[in-house]
Amino acid sequence: MSAWRHRGEPSAARGPRRPSHFEYSRVSLTFESEGTNCAGWLYRPDGVESPPVVVMAGELAAERRFGLRPYAERLAEAGYAAFLFDYRNTGDSDGEPRNLVAPDSQVADWHAALDGLRGRDEIDSRSLVLWGAGLSGGYALRAAAEDGRVAAVIAQNPMLDGKAVTRGRGVKGTLAAVAAAVRDKLQSRLLGPYRVPVVGDGSSMAVFEDPGVRAAYRDLVPPGSAWRDETPARLFLSLLRYRALPDPEAVTCPTLLVSGTRDDLAPADAVADLADELPESTLVELPAGHFDHYDRAFEQTFGHLLSFLRTVR
Repeated sequence: MSAWRHRGEPSAARGPRRPSHFEYSRVSLTFESEGTNCAGWLYRPDGVESPPVVVMAGELAAERRFGLRPYAERLAEAGYAAFLFDYRNTGDSDGEPRNLVAPDSQVADWHAALDGLRGRDEIDSRSLVLWGAGLSGGYALRAAAEDGRVAAVIAQNPMLDGKAVTRGRGVKGTLAAVAAAVRDKLQSRLLGPYRVPVVGDGSSMAVFEDPGVRAAYRDLVPPGSAWRDETPARLFLSLLRYRALPDPEAVTCPTLLVSGTRDDLAPADAVADLADELPESTLVELPAGHFDHYDRAFEQTFGHLLSFLRTVR
């Protein structure tokens, strides 16, 4: 068991973009997951033969356009390929109901993405690295444990326990969330899903109720996006049952965990505890909130990510 810890200060702002080392291309790809077509972008650095690939997916109910493109672009500039995909029912992927958060199905999408990439000649399919943030950070860890063939996994602010989303509601709020979930399950076949806002405006029950979290999530949505701020309410039942990694020792590849000490959705203490249980882990803790890694802490976070990648490939 090896857990290396680092605590650092985030950059105050993203600052000027560094010069590119590699030009890159981006192509649209699709893959099938349990009968549903999922959409993704493959970023590939020019002039690099068979680059390793970082496979990426977004936060809870988020599309791949929400804050992830800067990571994929910078990886491509550094000589790594990046495959950024939408889960089924999300973004440009097919499937109904839209914006459904279903952990088992979404982990299956990770496996389907890996299977699709392993059939491609223009990348090093033996060097696949999983990168997930928030709920997807937990998914990436689980997919790595189940797959056993990935080169490494990076979990940024991983949500390891779905109760973190409902914990601040209190008993009354939790019961209301469960009632909404049950209503969704009962009416979905006849009337369609019962939906709740992901962030909302504070006037009705939403997945994220903290005003700061709502504002930070909303900032990830690009201008002109067609994304609808709603998700089927059954996600509350899914999250109450959700545990990312029942057996940490099943993750046998090198693992980078990045956490924020001001993160209430993915508490740093829980991430540190996981680091102690993983066979080969690196833990980086930054004084940041859950969504700061997309803006004020981006440079610091990406620097650690790139340093870690260079140790595994």
